[in-house]
Amino acid sequence: MPIYLIQGFFFQNKSWLDIGYVPGGEGVVSIIRKGLCRFMFSGVIYPDQNNVLGGLAGEMNDQFGQSQLSHVILFPDERVKFVKKYNHRDDRIEYEFIKEGSIWVGKYSGPVVKEGNAKCIITQVPEELFLPPQKT
Repeated sequence: MPIYLIQGFFFQNKSWLDIGYVPGGEGVVSIIRKGLCRFMFSGVIYPDQNNVLGGLAGEMNDQFGQSQLSHVILFPDERVKFVKKYNHRDDRIEYEFIKEGSIWVGKYSGPVVKEGNAKCIITQVPEELFLPPQKT
């Protein structure tokens, strides 16, 4: 079965408390700022050795930590779905993408992270990429 690299961004709407200056001598005040934050992820999707039906699994990492991918469904020219679970957390995040040209565009949702958007590229690679170089 093929092996794929996945790399992309997920986007979250965030709010944070800040201090702002009010012109005209009124001083500083607490304000809530909102913004769209972008976080990069990368990973690999590979044949699931534990699945006798020949399914796919994977792993991914981003600035929030290492995660495992399960329930991976990949139709290379159409759509991809998977469930991501960070190694240090119990909640699960469901992703679903559809292919638009050479980019996969999708959404994610989970009880802790709520909902957001994501984009990625998925590239099929040979198994030799994961083997150490041969000494000459």
